Amino acid sequence: MTQISATISPATRDRLERYVRSRGLKKGFVIEQALLHHLSTIAELPDDAIIPPRLTITPDAAERLAERLASEEGPNEALRALFDGEFGTDEP
Repeated sequence: MTQISATISPATRDRLERYVRSRGLKKGFVIEQALLHHLSTIAELPDDAIIPPRLTITPDAAERLAERLASEEGPNEALRALFDGEFGTDEP
């Protein structure tokens, strides 16, 4: 056995605590199962299919994003095509 130390957010810790308490499990067991599940999943997927659960952006990018979200501008043509199912297909 190897012990690993990791820092997690208070919110994640609280979720883990509630989960193990409600199911009568040990934290170590749940963490190892989650890690094994994660590692086996990413081994099966191509690198470009993995989307991180959190994105870190610069303050400038955050400002541009906030401005875009506040604007009345609709989606561009590429985004509309993606949601219409036309993006990445060989069909006309």
